[in-house]
Amino acid sequence: MKKTLFLLYFLILLFDASAQTQQGYVKTKGRLANNGTVIQGTRLSGAMVTVKGRNAVLSGSNGTFVLSIPSSSYYLQNVQKQGYVITDPDVLSRQYSYSKNPLVLVLETQEQQADDKLAAERKIRRTLQRQLQNKEDEIEALKEQKKLSEEEYRKQLQEIYALQKSNENLINDMADRYSKMDFDKIDEFNRKITSLILEGRLTEADSILNTKGDINSRISVLRQHQEANVKAEQEIKVKQKKLEKNKDLTNKELEDLALDCYSKFEIFKMQHQNDSAAYYIELRASLDTTNIEWGMSAGKFYQKYMASYTKAESYYNRCLTNALASGEDHKYLLPGCYEALASIYSARGELDKSLVFHQKDNEISESLFGKHHPLYMATLISIANIYRKKGDFDKAIKISSNAAEIIDSLENYSLSSKVKIYGNIANLYSSQNQHLKALEYYQYANRILDTCKVKYPLETITTYTNIGHTYFELGDYNEAINWDSKAYDLIKKTLGDSHPEMGTILSNTGAVYLKQKQPQKALENVKKCLEIDINIYGKQSPNLIVDYNNLGMIQSSIGLKEEALDSYNVSLDLCTKHLANNHPYFATLYNNIGSVYTKIEGKDDIALNYFDKALQLRISKFGEKNSSVAIVYQNIAEIYKKRGNNENALNYFKKAKDIYTAVFGENNPKTHAVIEEIVKLKSLNKNK
Repeated sequence: MKKTLFLLYFLILLFDASAQTQQGYVKTKGRLANNGTVIQGTRLSGAMVTVKGRNAVLSGSNGTFVLSIPSSSYYLQNVQKQGYVITDPDVLSRQYSYSKNPLVLVLETQEQQADDKLAAERKIRRTLQRQLQNKEDEIEALKEQKKLSEEEYRKQLQEIYALQKSNENLINDMADRYSKMDFDKIDEFNRKITSLILEGRLTEADSILNTKGDINSRISVLRQHQEANVKAEQEIKVKQKKLEKNKDLTNKELEDLALDCYSKFEIFKMQHQNDSAAYYIELRASLDTTNIEWGMSAGKFYQKYMASYTKAESYYNRCLTNALASGEDHKYLLPGCYEALASIYSARGELDKSLVFHQKDNEISESLFGKHHPLYMATLISIANIYRKKGDFDKAIKISSNAAEIIDSLENYSLSSKVKIYGNIANLYSSQNQHLKALEYYQYANRILDTCKVKYPLETITTYTNIGHTYFELGDYNEAINWDSKAYDLIKKTLGDSHPEMGTILSNTGAVYLKQKQPQKALENVKKCLEIDINIYGKQSPNLIVDYNNLGMIQSSIGLKEEALDSYNVSLDLCTKHLANNHPYFATLYNNIGSVYTKIEGKDDIALNYFDKALQLRISKFGEKNSSVAIVYQNIAEIYKKRGNNENALNYFKKAKDIYTAVFGENNPKTHAVIEEIVKLKSLNKNK
């Protein structure tokens, strides 16, 4: 929405404009040395790991990899590296679950695996052979001691030889198990037991195991724990069932109360009782502080209807925190949060901050929707709008032109979205003083609003105000006051007397009153606007730049020259604080300050100096064929006319006329006014 700068303008807009990953690594197995210590495995690079249904990945220089897994559980399809084998083939049939701990996959060279199995087999075979020999020696001794009969002697030998035949299966099974074992994963206690078993020191191994306590007693304790767990699980199930039932009831109560709060909110909102409406929308948001939709609704109401930007910002930040904490699956919630915060900072005049959040909105919208989606296009227009406010028209034009080319071709644009898009494009044309082009887009936006079955009061207010401002710039003050009056009535009905939009429309109406030679009415309106904006934004806000400029214009028109210069200097200080030094608003102030000095005797040279600064800045920003340049030419011409230098005056009036004719046409009031001056000067020259 635009707030009219007297003689120029300042724009104030309502149109601001899944998978998880599992980490892991590949290594060779840790092996047991002869002395019982562990020879640690080494990490393997270049191993290919494939999850079922996904693309393969290669392990990096440190053996690490990152798998894209379809859900919390998954299967491995293959793990391979040339010259290596999987030590545990079961890894390809085992179901894995996502874990924050790394997935460790063990490969070994075929030669090393064969050597390890052979070594394990040799150890086990030697152990069993020693056991057999010891048993034979024991039987022989018993026979010599006459403690065994011949029949018992033969029977016991036959028994141990029969056991020896089954040892081959035992040797193979044990060798296979121990050769695949990754000793890096085994703690020191169990490594010791394993080493003793392989060496055949079974009694010693058993003794160490017994240090943990009698195994039957430990099993008894385990079973007690298992029974207790079963009982606890049953109790938990009963409690869980009760909890789920209570949760269902609570959720129903929550939804019911939330709906009732929202209905209350709408009732008071429809009656324009905004304080009561705010109470209920905030009450709903407090029922569940993690609900982003409820928080955003509260923030938007405080921003748009209550003009409480601090309160709105608080809600938007809470929603952004919740959205970021929701993870990838809720990424779609982020654009709305970024856009809302950007609009807050833009309204406050914190344009750099606003741009950061609009760009975040743009990036996330592109990743979610693509470059031809309405929401992505809206972010482009919002970014262009910020560049326009910053005075960087080249960037704003480039971005908006690209967006405008494809807007009409997008069938899935909502009507309200198109209103926003066209409003922002119109604002850009207006910033370039191309008011006829701007009016075309504003009127198109207004026609769209007229066709909407659902009414959009805020967008309608903005459109009315912008159309009124544009007619003001075109010099059609009757149309300007007509549209401003429509906006005023709608603002008073929906937003109240202290909303910043009321300040904007009071300012714009004041500009019209000034043009209609009613300075006291103009002064009254602008002072009310200034009071509203100071209450909302504070005394150092960039939003006051326009207010002090407009106040200065009225003071100048009623002869309060010193007061006017004071107001302009406050505006100039705010510009210096908040805007780039080549921003076109400086040119507006230079031009207006120069106009005051033309009314002070003996200060024409100072006035010309200010006009020259305004002229150079406007030409550098807009080019020589711009209506804002024509205004300065007109003012310079008036000084030369006052001095009696009719030749120079005529020259500058002609420059102004050429521009006005090119921009507005020959029948425009501004063009007529300059032509009249040219005719008068020519007549004077002829009489001379």
